[in-house]
Amino acid sequence: MAQSRILKASPHLSDIFRPIHYLGSKLRLVTCIQNIIDELDLSGGYTCDLFAGSGTVSKYLSYTRPVLSVDIQEYSRVLCSALLNPSITLAQAEDFVGRSIKSGHLERLTWAINPLVNYEASCVRQALEGNPFSLCELIENGSIYGFEQGFVRLGSTVLNKCFREVIKRLDKINAKKGPEALIVRYYGGLYFSYSQALQLDSLRESISQSSEGFKDILLAALLSTTSEIVNTVGKQFAQPLRPRKSDGTPKNYIGQRVNRDRSIDIIAAYRKWLNRYLTITKSQYDNKIYRMDYRDALDMLNDKVKVVYADPPYTRDHYSRFYHVLETICLRDIPNISTTSINGKTNISRGVYRKDRHQSPFCIKSKSALAFEDLFMKTRKLGASLVLSYSPYEKTGGARPRLLTIDELLLLARRFYTKVSLIPVAEFSHSKLNCSDKNLDIPQNAESFIICQVN
Repeated sequence: MAQSRILKASPHLSDIFRPIHYLGSKLRLVTCIQNIIDELDLSGGYTCDLFAGSGTVSKYLSYTRPVLSVDIQEYSRVLCSALLNPSITLAQAEDFVGRSIKSGHLERLTWAINPLVNYEASCVRQALEGNPFSLCELIENGSIYGFEQGFVRLGSTVLNKCFREVIKRLDKINAKKGPEALIVRYYGGLYFSYSQALQLDSLRESISQSSEGFKDILLAALLSTTSEIVNTVGKQFAQPLRPRKSDGTPKNYIGQRVNRDRSIDIIAAYRKWLNRYLTITKSQYDNKIYRMDYRDALDMLNDKVKVVYADPPYTRDHYSRFYHVLETICLRDIPNISTTSINGKTNISRGVYRKDRHQSPFCIKSKSALAFEDLFMKTRKLGASLVLSYSPYEKTGGARPRLLTIDELLLLARRFYTKVSLIPVAEFSHSKLNCSDKNLDIPQNAESFIICQVN
């Protein structure tokens, strides 16, 4: 491969779709990635997608070669399983949705959460009429879990009364401590409307009772629905909306913004996503999906793997911060939530983050160099070529600096590979958050590939 070669990113992809809103998605680069891998391995052998994320690269590669999809997050394993090995019929999908709508679980949760559903509707109505203060308070203090833990006590008398009544009702239906109302207790009012959250809980309950062979695709459709309807900037889960300006006054059009997302019908959105998964073309290959650390995966793989594709994070921003809600929905455990202390007052973290959310060594300055060294060393020991995605940044553009420069990465790579080249990609830039102050001046030739060849 000539170092001066420029790859063109594909602007149109009709045969795959984006399952969730994902930072740094490589959806528009999949043809470039496939072309590089095909040149490195003419045999059509196994490729390992080592940081699979939303699974779009794994899916595209699976059309032409067998894929091993790896990620340490459970939500990624679920998405990749649904994309690579879909296994459900239209009749089975319709039967599932029908049973979920008619479930006693949905009826009980609707009764339990109804006081907050009604209160939220009143807050949105007032905001649309020009009085958004109650809605701002709800978004800032709307977590049932936070109230249960004694952190949220600053709300209005009406809001606190609704919390107490809802907690009493959850206790009556035995949904106060277990996973039955997990989504609405933790994230209702913050990321979704209470009505949407309890419907997500009802679907999740039905998924837990479904056949093992169907669970991943049913759950993947729920993750896609959740990603579509979440009421945040950029459709991520880094934190709920900030409804007020820095001076404490409500932001303009906050009522319209909240009403737009929180009025989306969950069942209709879920049906749409489930139907999209049903249309996925199956791969002819024996694809494998693993939830594990990249180092353990490289130690486990054998010489059938000819090429490893890696897209690790490069900044201090841990990806788990943006997808922790999806991870909790998949695990359906009862996570402890991290806390923050501001001016001597302790509260749950604004994003309602799991205490145990994954902290990638690639995002920690003192560990990132060793993490990349392990990546190069273990891939070379495996006898596989490595395709490494890299995104430079403009120092004058306000972008997050990379913990390692591209020159440092090339030096590390050449300690283990004798043939290392750098290929920039033309006409491509990452998707950006839907917020003007976050739209950094990213150059068009931002993305590059570091190619490490074994022969």
